[in-house]
Amino acid sequence: MTETLTFGLLAFTSLFTLINPLGTMPVFMAMTSELSVEERNRTARKASVVAFFTIIAFALTGQLLFNFFGISVNSFRVVGGIIFFIMGMDMLQARLSQVKIRDNEVKSYVSDISITPLAIPMICGPGAITTVILLMEDANTIPKKLTLFVAIFLIMLLTYII
Repeated sequence: MTETLTFGLLAFTSLFTLINPLGTMPVFMAMTSELSVEERNRTARKASVVAFFTIIAFALTGQLLFNFFGISVNSFRVVGGIIFFIMGMDMLQARLSQVKIRDNEVKSYVSDISITPLAIPMICGPGAITTVILLMEDANTIPKKLTLFVAIFLIMLLTYII
């Protein structure tokens, strides 16, 4: 029981940090500034549901994808660690993203941003997908797998609420 709770806490904190609902909120507000409150709620709900099912799909099929492409989980961990290290160094050095978004581009996406770019890749990005695949690999019992799914659900619920 303690091992399952520890795993659940690890899953929740890892995914919450990577999905970062608090950091996504200002971007969401800027992208939906011209929408009504009802339209914003509908967009947030749709994005959260799509992100939830996308993450669950990768959790369930990630190992099959690795086997299909001949990638081992340990090599994926090493490459993922290197990528996260580089991203962390960029953050420490306060480097800005190379992608520049103009106001007219943002307005063109407002028609329906719930799936792209909100659900994928902002909420359900490469970091979250990588982490969920690795956590599913570590979840060697049914209670741990259920705990992972509950953690994903809670994070998506928090993302919608925030």
